Amino acid sequence: MSHAPIDADAPAESGRHGYARSRDTRARILRAALVDAGEVGFHKTSVTRIAARAGVALGNVNYHFGSKRKLLRELMATLVAEVSSRIHVSLPADSDDFFDQERAGLLAYLAYLRENPAYARLSDEVKLHEPELYQRAFEAWTELFRARIRAGIERGAIRPMARPEIHALAHVMYGAHQFLDRLIESDDDPGDEAIADAYLGFVRAGLGPAPPTDPTSPHPPRERPRT
Repeated sequence: MSHAPIDADAPAESGRHGYARSRDTRARILRAALVDAGEVGFHKTSVTRIAARAGVALGNVNYHFGSKRKLLRELMATLVAEVSSRIHVSLPADSDDFFDQERAGLLAYLAYLRENPAYARLSDEVKLHEPELYQRAFEAWTELFRARIRAGIERGAIRPMARPEIHALAHVMYGAHQFLDRLIESDDDPGDEAIADAYLGFVRAGLGPAPPTDPTSPHPPRERPRT
């Protein structure tokens, strides 16, 4: 099977010396590894295949990453940073509403999944073959959700809650993002807007302010724990 390079080598500009070329080579290797992982799985590919697809010498892969395992680690870290950045820049600058930001972030995440279908497959492989790396990424994502919940509480957008509930809900919200790649690849894909509507309905019901109590009810409301 032949592997066409993902990009043609561009001639280096005279003033950029070796640094720009080195950075470009690393980026091309990472991109080639992602594409190949999407086709055959990262653990079924080889540095020889990746080098051929990137259009670089095999020694360049070893020079920049040292081993296939280190390449996987850097690839996953790069993808996590990339999707996090995509979500961050998608947040509406003219609104600090918690639910507006959640919707914008989910739509950005769905768009990223559609553009990079290998991301989910690579994540599954990391979970299986590199559990420590997967756990670090998992902890980073759940901490992001915890921070967003705490910020929403501080702004009064969502109800107060104690730390254990924040911790649990961060996991629930993270879990709601999992397996969306299966949904958008299925014949029953409802589209990004419909997925965002369903998710926001779920989040609003669970995190929104408590409904007003009925003074005639024989059951007094339980006091909400505060942070």
